[in-house]
Amino acid sequence: MLLFVRMALYFVFGALSGAGWLHWDAAAGAATVYVDELAPALIGIAGFAGTFAWSRIAKRRGGAT
Repeated sequence: MLLFVRMALYFVFGALSGAGWLHWDAAAGAATVYVDELAPALIGIAGFAGTFAWSRIAKRRGGAT
């Protein structure tokens, strides 16, 4: 259970690091993605995925996560 809590927190903090990268214009009915603000979100997501993968490798080799 603690593993899932930790993984959820990694994802939440990664997503929060990129807040503001998407803007919805209701009048025009269009969404705009700001690439400059998207970079921190991608870094957070990559960190999340890498940490999760590494914990699975460690667990498979007999370590505790």
